[in-house]
Amino acid sequence: MSWQLETSSPRGLIKHRKLLEENRCRFLDHSPGLHPIQTIVYDSWIRCRQFGIDPLRHQTEDPPNGSDLENIIGCSILHKYSTATLNKLLIQAEKTKYLMTLCDTNGRIIYLGGDRQVKKQAEKMNFVLGSCWSEEAIGTNAIGTSLKTGYPVQIFSAEHFCEGIHDWVCSSSPVRDPVTKEVLGVIDITGCWKEAQAHTLGMVFMASRVIEHKLYEQSLLNRLQLLESYSSFVLRYPQNGVIALDAVFNPIEANLCARRLIHNLTGKDLETIWKEQTFTAILVKQHKSGQPQEDYKIFIEQFGTPCLIQEIYRGNQRIGSILILIPLDQRTTPSRALHNDTWTKLQSASWSKIVGKSSKILSAMSQCNMVAQTNVPVLLLGESGSGKELFAQAIHEISDRREGPFVALNCGAMPNELLASELFGYNPGTFTGAVKGGRKGKFEEAHQGTLFLDEIGEMPLRFQVHLLRVLQEREIVRLGGSTPIPVDVKIIAATHHNLEQLVNDGVFRADFYYRLHVVSITIPPLRERRDDIPLLIDHFLEQFASKYSKPLPMLDPQVRDFLINTYKWPGNVRELQNSLERAVLFCLNGIIAIEDLPQSIQKTLNDNSSWTRNIVSPANWKEFASSHKKEALLNLVKESGGNLSATARQLGIARTTLYRHLEKYGVKK
Repeated sequence: MSWQLETSSPRGLIKHRKLLEENRCRFLDHSPGLHPIQTIVYDSWIRCRQFGIDPLRHQTEDPPNGSDLENIIGCSILHKYSTATLNKLLIQAEKTKYLMTLCDTNGRIIYLGGDRQVKKQAEKMNFVLGSCWSEEAIGTNAIGTSLKTGYPVQIFSAEHFCEGIHDWVCSSSPVRDPVTKEVLGVIDITGCWKEAQAHTLGMVFMASRVIEHKLYEQSLLNRLQLLESYSSFVLRYPQNGVIALDAVFNPIEANLCARRLIHNLTGKDLETIWKEQTFTAILVKQHKSGQPQEDYKIFIEQFGTPCLIQEIYRGNQRIGSILILIPLDQRTTPSRALHNDTWTKLQSASWSKIVGKSSKILSAMSQCNMVAQTNVPVLLLGESGSGKELFAQAIHEISDRREGPFVALNCGAMPNELLASELFGYNPGTFTGAVKGGRKGKFEEAHQGTLFLDEIGEMPLRFQVHLLRVLQEREIVRLGGSTPIPVDVKIIAATHHNLEQLVNDGVFRADFYYRLHVVSITIPPLRERRDDIPLLIDHFLEQFASKYSKPLPMLDPQVRDFLINTYKWPGNVRELQNSLERAVLFCLNGIIAIEDLPQSIQKTLNDNSSWTRNIVSPANWKEFASSHKKEALLNLVKESGGNLSATARQLGIARTTLYRHLEKYGVKK
């Protein structure tokens, strides 16, 4: 049994304090006949006796110095996400004559606020920022005992093991990591024993839950970043098994290659063998045995294969790891391969047709990779010419349906009267001119594969209800027939329209929209991924030079700069591709000039006054470097907005050459 603070009357508190003092004396003297006492307190007293804690102590040890304390607080994730909640709670409790603290997992106070006079009294027992209130340091107290047991606890007066703390009451509740469930620290409210209230423990318990919820929100963000990293590594290592592990090395995602490799090596699936072989403990041990590092190589005996570990950080917090399994034929792969960012060497054949490494295009690829293994509809949004069909093909090729067909239908290019027969097929004799034996529709052709419905926004309203039924029932009926035919098809749709606006305008069914809009991925327009334009230019020039058996041409530096940094590319990648194909065909002397580009680009280029400014040509660079002063070079840098790459392109020189001249004039990069 345990006495509860059900009354805050002075008489009740005094009576209970005397009973506790009597209990403590009997315990210290090993005398029988203890009054009822909290089990959690009695167990703590036993531990204090085992620790050899001096029951006459009046204060805990001195806190660390200022710089050490700043480091402790600065490195605390718990402090970072608790401060706002504690500040709000402190405002509500500022007149209650209590102190509010947050302590880390070692019992050190990393947050302290409350009544100024109570603070002064608490300083006598070293209840200050940085001081340690673990059981090992100062015996039974709410902070230390809550940390030791993992439970909320209220310690009143002589329940404290050390005599110098008997004038206080404290209530603490642990805060746990939402993923690992480990105790990160405790929230504590401390005050004079005469101010003891039963509801104080409930208040700190609720505060700890609020903070745990904030930590949970952060864990979701961590999980998202970890999955984005995982998707990036899947693209980089298409022939390797890739497994995403959380902060305590539990698997949260794995690609098909990893699952197949593990099954081939062990005869069991990933989740089963992970539990049986306690890989989590093995990886934790290997992680803690070495120095912290971004990546390292390990050998997992049960797999019989070397592995690479890439640790993933968010800020200065390690949020998880990526485990890369190396197949038998790749065992010579060095661990430093993780730092090889040459995109053309790392991307899989499925993504080889999509040229780019900008953040937006990589993000779109990562999202596609996440949904490729699912069977939910995917809606690709993007302007015309942005490459939606290439993305659809890539999703198909990295999915578990890649052995099945990829069937595409442009809904906007198909006459309305033929759309039904194209989608659903028809039986023999359905109409005049029909194929004698009937014909399969696109759904049947795509069975166990992928059906790509391009320009879905052009789908006539009356056909949308039929498509909706197919998506729901997973079966079609041919024109002129009555027998349902089961179809197993992954749907990828694409449009340049704002479907939500079409729904509002009444030309697109809301139920069909929401059925398609399970996952939507936006393909960025070319003007929003300008970092990719140089790669695309070089790619298309090589492609068309080879196609037409011509020497690889070069772009005039001024024209190249305009195409990369200024032109808006309303037709996106398709416009760039067509423009460069024309230029390769018509250019003379191996140099593509303004006249070799389409009239629309020529007009825009000539109308843009900035490109005609006095820009130094490559031939005049030596003259420029020798005759112009520092100011002239800085003016060029300023005109490019501080973009040294653009400045180097304008000058027709390498960036390293530009850097040398800047350093010569005392200008740092």
